[in-house]
Amino acid sequence: MRITVLHGQMHRGSTYNITRLFLDKLSDENTEITEFFMPKDAPAFCIGCFSCFTKGGSHCPHADTILPIVKAIEDADLLILESPCYVLGMTGQLKTFLDHMGYRWMSHRPHPKMFSKVGLVICAV
Repeated sequence: MRITVLHGQMHRGSTYNITRLFLDKLSDENTEITEFFMPKDAPAFCIGCFSCFTKGGSHCPHADTILPIVKAIEDADLLILESPCYVLGMTGQLKTFLDHMGYRWMSHRPHPKMFSKVGLVICAV
């Protein structure tokens, strides 16, 4: 199984440790885990140029940062979004990454590779 984890923060507190407990129980010698930590692995803020909508993700000014994460998501069997609760929601760093993914949401450009994904959201308050 291939698992991609998007951590909404860099520190390894409660939310990270809950995620780690889950991964430890789920993983075996055949499990491949790819992790991204926001903001270290995140792109800069989306500038709203709309290039990803009109021309595709490779035309985003932040494509060098975005596309490796997109590939890991596409290749994963399980996608985990993990974030502590900051001001009633996910961290700004994770939201910044998700803003870049707007062109791939169902309402805009549904991607067939995403139809069979299993997702898990982990949030500690």
